[in-house]
Amino acid sequence: MPVVRRLALLLVVPLVATVLFAAWGVASTGQRARAADRLQALVAVSAVSGEVVDELSRERLVAAQFLTGSSASVDPLLAQVARTDRVVADYRQRRGRFGAGDVEAARLFAAFDGQLGQLPALRDQVRGRSVSLTTMLVRYRVAVSQGLAVREAVGQVGGADAQIAEQLRVAAALSRASEYAGVQQTAVLAGSGVVVTQAAQRELAAARAGYEEALLTVADGASGRWRSWLDQALTGPGVLAAQRFDDEVSRARVGSRLRVDAADWVQATGERRDRLHGVQTRVDADIAAGVARRRAAQWATTAVLTGAALALVVVAGALTVWQGRALARRLRRVRDAVTRVASRDLPDLVRRVSATDPGDPSAMPAAPPALAPTGRSRDEIDEVTAAFDALAMTVYETAADLARQRLVAAGAVEAVGRRCQGMAHLLMRELDRAERDEADEKTLATLFAVDNLAAQLLHATQSLLVLSGRALGSVHPEPVALVTVAQAALSRIREYRRVVVGSVDGRVSVPPALIDDLVHLLASLLDNATRYSPGETVISGHLLGDQVVVQVIDTGAGITPDLMARLNAELAAPAPMIAVEHIRRQGVATVAMLAAVHGLRVRLVAGQPQGTVAVVEIPISAVLIAAPPPMVVPALPARSPRGHGMDAPTQALPLIPAPRPPLDRQSTPVYEETTRQSPVSPWFVEGATIHLPPAGPTPYSGAATTANGLPKRQPMRTPFAPPTVSARPPSRRPDGLAGTARAYQRGLGHRFPQPKEGQ
Repeated sequence: MPVVRRLALLLVVPLVATVLFAAWGVASTGQRARAADRLQALVAVSAVSGEVVDELSRERLVAAQFLTGSSASVDPLLAQVARTDRVVADYRQRRGRFGAGDVEAARLFAAFDGQLGQLPALRDQVRGRSVSLTTMLVRYRVAVSQGLAVREAVGQVGGADAQIAEQLRVAAALSRASEYAGVQQTAVLAGSGVVVTQAAQRELAAARAGYEEALLTVADGASGRWRSWLDQALTGPGVLAAQRFDDEVSRARVGSRLRVDAADWVQATGERRDRLHGVQTRVDADIAAGVARRRAAQWATTAVLTGAALALVVVAGALTVWQGRALARRLRRVRDAVTRVASRDLPDLVRRVSATDPGDPSAMPAAPPALAPTGRSRDEIDEVTAAFDALAMTVYETAADLARQRLVAAGAVEAVGRRCQGMAHLLMRELDRAERDEADEKTLATLFAVDNLAAQLLHATQSLLVLSGRALGSVHPEPVALVTVAQAALSRIREYRRVVVGSVDGRVSVPPALIDDLVHLLASLLDNATRYSPGETVISGHLLGDQVVVQVIDTGAGITPDLMARLNAELAAPAPMIAVEHIRRQGVATVAMLAAVHGLRVRLVAGQPQGTVAVVEIPISAVLIAAPPPMVVPALPARSPRGHGMDAPTQALPLIPAPRPPLDRQSTPVYEETTRQSPVSPWFVEGATIHLPPAGPTPYSGAATTANGLPKRQPMRTPFAPPTVSARPPSRRPDGLAGTARAYQRGLGHRFPQPKEGQ
């Protein structure tokens, strides 16, 4: 993984942790805020449930009055039913905020909703007087009890804290106290003037006990303000009258008649119930206001925490991005600078150092500039950059030391090569002089062998000069034929007897600047071919299109494809500097360097059916091509005056130029004697190379001629006699090339050695 990604990962992990914790905090506060919203909605439903319970209690009282009075009007009942329906509609609207997904709320409101759904049928029965008073009271009481259960369970379902739960319990106690007062009110109204039964007495006692217990619960759990509201509500003439009626009812004995004025009783207890309901309404409003304040505070806390979390995340993200991008930018800058220095500047500097004389300080290129900032390093990145600067300086110094060592090595190789080359030339000159004057065959054979060794020594010495980057040093005065270059190349190797000079295009000449290098290149290829091939090696040269192709063909076992690919790669791109292995095996490296200098292409291909072919492709611009002389066509003779066609019986043929006479060669007795003892190889007679005689063309002895002396055209006949094959090769120039030919003839002497004495 890249360092930038690792750095980003290191920075992202704390950022993600910050985001997660911030999200957790926001989610927690948001959940509490949503719980506060739900509690506020439940408190609102509880308050409206208290209103529904109060209206149902009043409706029950009106229904009891309607059922107990035979001549009572139904209008008060209808008016009360309308008021109850309005409150029930408000309840259902608030209740509808809780969808089916809120299972706890649905379970809380299910029973009360069911009782409210049964009210229309009960009202119809009451209006039709088809229901008993007791049944009506029981059914209304059940509905009211379900409403009170909703008020008492709101705190638990809504998840209210202890304070809100206690306030909701006090509000529910007020509603229950009002309900007990209503139960007592309807019970006294139903039993007025009737004998008090034991069940009626227990009901009245239970209603009064429940009323007092509810008020005690309110007194214990209410705040001081709520108690003051309750105390103020339960004082006054109406409340005192209701208390007197209550005491009178509680003193009624079983079996006696309950003597209470119904109208006064309803008025006194109704006023007390109204006062309790007023306190209940104020308490519900106070609870709703408190819950709303807490909800607002919770949402404010959520907003603040969300804002802080977002700000923290933004700051952390900004810092992460800022620091990450800054570090990444610095790392990329260092990477680009190091890459540029390592891939371009430093190698170029090393090349310039290698090409400069280290002994001349003024010629040495400047050291690589420092990448690290000057002064004290700020962090690890600067320390890494400074370390790379130290590495670059070490490479620069090492390159300078290596350049000095290479200069010394190249100078030593060149000095040794020059000395050996000079001594080889002197040795060959002395050998030529000795061979020219020597008449003894054994001594001459020994001199021939030493001469060949001297030629091999010269070749090896010149290979050292090529590898050291120096020129071979000799320049010829004029071009030389390609076949002569090939013969000079085979005279430089040990196994020259196994080399056959094949078809070589005579039109191709090698310019003076290329002669020695091409001789050395071909000699290296021939040496490799004869070294690894037991059979004959053929060298040929042809003019093909825009290039001259020289092939060195051996019949050995060949080389593997992998080795051939590696050798071709080395031939195509020679090493920029010599190594130890190049000194040990000079052939391929020398050929590659000479080919690169003159723009030649050398490659190895597999021979058929076996062996290896070394192909040397020489651009036509690097050689000289001899153009053939233009053909001269004689003009036709004039027509006869009589118009009978030509004067002569045949048409004159073009003249064929005679071959150039050979150059006078220097008379060498040793050379002539060797030629006499070792005839020319049959290949020169039967092969592709044919030596024409120096004489010009002569007509055939039996050829027919015209009156003017011109030969006649005859089918299957030639106007000139066929050239006779010379048993001697053409003579060469008396300078260095003549020595090459003599070396070749000396080599032939080893093929036919003279028998020793006594054999």
